[in-house]
Amino acid sequence: MNSTSRICRGLLVVVALLSLALTACGGGSADDEAGGTTTTAPAGSPTASATATSAAPATAADGNKVYVAVGASETAGVGADNPTRDAWPAVLHRKALKDAEFVNLGVSGSTVGQALNEQLPAALAADPDVVTVWLAVNDITHLVPVEAYEPQLKTLVHQLRQGGRTQVLVGNVPAVENLPALQACLPGAKAGAVPCQLPVVPTLAEIRAVADSYNAAIARVVTAEGATLVDLSDGRDLTDLTSDDGFHPSTAGHRLVAAEFARELTG
Repeated sequence: MNSTSRICRGLLVVVALLSLALTACGGGSADDEAGGTTTTAPAGSPTASATATSAAPATAADGNKVYVAVGASETAGVGADNPTRDAWPAVLHRKALKDAEFVNLGVSGSTVGQALNEQLPAALAADPDVVTVWLAVNDITHLVPVEAYEPQLKTLVHQLRQGGRTQVLVGNVPAVENLPALQACLPGAKAGAVPCQLPVVPTLAEIRAVADSYNAAIARVVTAEGATLVDLSDGRDLTDLTSDDGFHPSTAGHRLVAAEFARELTG
């Protein structure tokens, strides 16, 4: 098994072992804070795209800006205390796009390829002014070669840009080597709240190499398509920014991600 496969298979095991957490974190009440209308389907729901599509004509016709979030479990709010209210796109909406209509299309487990089929049609139907995209880790854990990931992401961003009419912000891969779920498996790791559950432990160098290759691909796509890069790859300590699973953002982590996207917004 080569080093890339070892890393990807190790991360895949983490995601599989955390699948129960996705269900537990998928609920939440509607967000009642001030701002535009929110349209959200349950995390991981097969009807997520259909729900957003049905709401799109009304939101696009009333003259307001439209903000659409495309992504996976993080976008759906997994790890937050209240996924509907505290998911980072919902926080971004309240803090920086409060006058816009908001459609969250995030689906737990989504890869870029799946988003092309399941989220892109609903996103385009909403005729958005702003779109956020955060899709990478699931492609890594599904062993998608970066050579296949890059053209798929390029197609997604190109379509969402609508000839340059839409501002598209794309997040990259954070410092996954600092996730507690992986730190717990390193040699000499102290016992903590998150136990090691990896049968294969890749080295930090191997993990960084895969993340770097994906981030380089994301940077190329952003440049080619005139999108905006949201750099989440800073090597900050993620101990206090992840949920109990040691993998997904906590409520504080979701707020941090929202702040990073807000910093890159224009207009």
